[in-house]
Amino acid sequence: MTRVLITGATGFIGSHLVRTCLTRGDDVTALVRPSSSLEKLSDVSSSVEVVRAELTDVAYVQSIFETCQPQVVFHAAAQIKVQANAALEGSFESVQENLLTLLGVLKAATVCKSPPRSFIRLGTNAEYGGNPVPYVEAQREQPRDSYGASMLAGTKYLEMLRLRLPFTVVTARLSLTYGPGQTGTQLVPYLVDNLLRGQAVHIERPDDVRDFIHVNDVVRALLLLADNPSAGSPVINIGTGTATKVRDVVEDLVKLTGAPAELIEYGSPPGPVMKLVNDPSLIKSRYPWAPKTALKEGLRDTVEWSRNVMRSKVLTGQSA
Repeated sequence: MTRVLITGATGFIGSHLVRTCLTRGDDVTALVRPSSSLEKLSDVSSSVEVVRAELTDVAYVQSIFETCQPQVVFHAAAQIKVQANAALEGSFESVQENLLTLLGVLKAATVCKSPPRSFIRLGTNAEYGGNPVPYVEAQREQPRDSYGASMLAGTKYLEMLRLRLPFTVVTARLSLTYGPGQTGTQLVPYLVDNLLRGQAVHIERPDDVRDFIHVNDVVRALLLLADNPSAGSPVINIGTGTATKVRDVVEDLVKLTGAPAELIEYGSPPGPVMKLVNDPSLIKSRYPWAPKTALKEGLRDTVEWSRNVMRSKVLTGQSA
């Protein structure tokens, strides 16, 4: 049994990490923000120690570390997308949510009496930004927005500090992760939710290219990194390496949901096609890992999960 602490445990990837760690017999502490909903953990909350804290409150977070003494930390807390405006408010929010919270948790882990053995931080291929694809870890990053820049700042801080830390730290740069349990405005849940409801969908950039990876494959990779972090690298890509047009995913989901194709409206934005695709060669060479879930299979599972959630809400009288 491993003592595991997960920040961002109420989020999409974090909640999947919680379940998988519980399945393998780990002792899990979920460190969540005071305002976070526990809906994604409702079926396992009795098996998890849930602690609410502001991640920048280092003294309190340190006391949590002293109590649970985690051997492994997964830092999955992040503000997924913050749009900067002319007043730079979005940029300040990105720094607060994606850099300062990381440094708060990192300091607490460092100064506690029994530091963890590994610290796995979830990054993003948005850090690579305008680089040629597929992205490789040695590229000089060119983030396009405040989200990518703030996440990259966290990566650089970890690289700078890693030799002085009492544990091994790894940034896992994830490609576009999807799967059951994902909600909100990310591409796949946005499409699935609206198509199942028979609502119109606007896709502004249908010819953009992404590397879609199922959450189960991401979690398997993260656990391998945590169990043997020294085999990896300070930064390591997690992705499929497969370039898929957004338009192709839309068409697959129209078929899987049975929605009329007329619900889809495509934009024609000026400028070049934007591509975000990871090269997973490094993780494949150092760990017994490769993505297992084909995109069509993963999309089918995701649609079925969403259908079941909608049916359940109707049966219980909740708003679907």
